[in-house]
Amino acid sequence: MLALAGQRVLAEGLPPSPPAALVMNTHITGLAVARSLGRAGVPVIGLDDERGGLGQHSRHLTGLGLVPGPTVDDGRALADHLGALGPSFAERPVLVPTNDDWVLALARHREQLEPHYRYSFAAHDVVQRALAKSSLYRACESLGVAIPRTWYLDGSTPEQVAAAVPYPCVLKPDDSRGFFTAFRAKVFVVRDADELVRRCREAAAHGLVLVAQEWVETRPGGFWSVASYLSPDGTPRGVFTGRKLEQWPPDFGTSCLADARWDADIADAGVRVLQALGYWGISEIEFVEDAATGRRLLLDVNTRAWKWIGLPVAAGVDLPLLAHRDAAGQTFDSGPQRDGVRWTFLRDYLPLVRSGAATVPEEQVTKAEWTALLAGRPSDLVDAVHDPDDPEPAYDVLWGELTGGLGYRCAC
Repeated sequence: MLALAGQRVLAEGLPPSPPAALVMNTHITGLAVARSLGRAGVPVIGLDDERGGLGQHSRHLTGLGLVPGPTVDDGRALADHLGALGPSFAERPVLVPTNDDWVLALARHREQLEPHYRYSFAAHDVVQRALAKSSLYRACESLGVAIPRTWYLDGSTPEQVAAAVPYPCVLKPDDSRGFFTAFRAKVFVVRDADELVRRCREAAAHGLVLVAQEWVETRPGGFWSVASYLSPDGTPRGVFTGRKLEQWPPDFGTSCLADARWDADIADAGVRVLQALGYWGISEIEFVEDAATGRRLLLDVNTRAWKWIGLPVAAGVDLPLLAHRDAAGQTFDSGPQRDGVRWTFLRDYLPLVRSGAATVPEEQVTKAEWTALLAGRPSDLVDAVHDPDDPEPAYDVLWGELTGGLGYRCAC
């Protein structure tokens, strides 16, 4: 592996074929992507703006480097760095960002970077259209794809919406990154009309557009995802569906247990929405099951790989490889997924169970499954980090826990 190289990644000596992949954000998501591509013989270079990501010691990395962060000067510093590096590659590498900031930065500077790099996802305006709740939900309504009841604030006053919605309700932003920067939150949950009007005025002061949406009660196990890779012409090359079963911390955390379970209806709905928006690339679409009606309602689109992308890979729908091969002109289609496979992040799942906060006890992992996973035997359970064939990231988790934490956190 190449050494962590301050402000430059050394690219000399990489084989000319297949083209290298530049995987950006080297935590859990980037680790899963690196393993997918590395096992297929793709040279993988991990890029990050800080040390400590769990993917940075994977044996599947050919190179590793620190680069300017994606939010520095709207990503211009990152684009300039990559632009200067580009001519040193024998063949244009494939860009694979794994969180929103990296996606938006690379999409914003596509014209500058595309002469030197291959893109595995759609243009900036398309990404923004998919992320913006107003355009997303209007596309769903036009297609007849079920969503929670929604009120748009770009054509109505806050007072008008406040008089119409049930409470509590959720206020969601079109610009999620700008909203988080302003309020350090993903959404507002409001309890009455006065609070809704006040929150809308606060958002408007930051130039942010909101939508209001009904609060949907959901039982444990009711969080579904449609994950896919679509080619630039909108052809679905691989589609996966599964459920987020547990998260840590319980009230506001990220997934620590998920399973593969095929649902043709939401798979079809998700693909149609992406096609209507013009989005192509890897994505995860989140659905929630309404406890009162049983209907599955579309909530959100992530225009990127996400924390448990290792699950579809293990279930036979290798989205990172589909994206890389398509960008390299070697397009292929995935077969159907294998149901019953489960994904966990052991570090977070164990304290959840120990605390008694696990909400889907019938899905708890058995001793036999744990021992098979730890021993590297065939199993329908995969861990986000532990892999006997690539052990150093799991050591990093263990060492971090023993010494007081990893010191690296990402929203994944």
